[in-house]
Amino acid sequence: MGILLKRALDQAAVWHRAQKRKYPNADVPYISHLAGVAVLLARHGFDDEVVAAGALHDAVEDQGVTFDELVQHFGERVATLVRHVTEQDRSLPWEDRKRLYLKAFPGKPWEAQAITLADKIDNLQSIIVCSREHGDPWPMFKRGREVQVARFEELRAMGRALAPHPLVDEYEAVLDELLSTS
Repeated sequence: MGILLKRALDQAAVWHRAQKRKYPNADVPYISHLAGVAVLLARHGFDDEVVAAGALHDAVEDQGVTFDELVQHFGERVATLVRHVTEQDRSLPWEDRKRLYLKAFPGKPWEAQAITLADKIDNLQSIIVCSREHGDPWPMFKRGREVQVARFEELRAMGRALAPHPLVDEYEAVLDELLSTS
């Protein structure tokens, strides 16, 4: 692990220190998710800037970190990748934000698409682990299982339009596992 990635993980832990995962019966710090995304990207061979952006992908959306702060701390490329995976208008209703995010997905650079896929893979894995070890997580999602799964399926269809890559295959496999177990 390079210094950039270590700095990104440390800063992500600071920015998200009060945030928790949606696990019933367990107090799981949010950094678990951010580290999971970074590990997935690293395992699939992405460079340190992409992995760092994966670790920081929710900083703007969830913690109000600015693009300029990201540039100052981590450079233009990391900040730009985070911008690509950030919902652009948080004032819109949840359904509209998710629809616009998915609509923009095909036009994003591959590295940003990879961060999105890694984000969703980790989310799917978290739901599976939570279901097996901590209780049913679905009631903790305001929109419930059906709406969430529909979004995951829409992303699967978009992933199939991408160039073949093991990250796309992993997304499909984890989604299939979720659908067969919950």
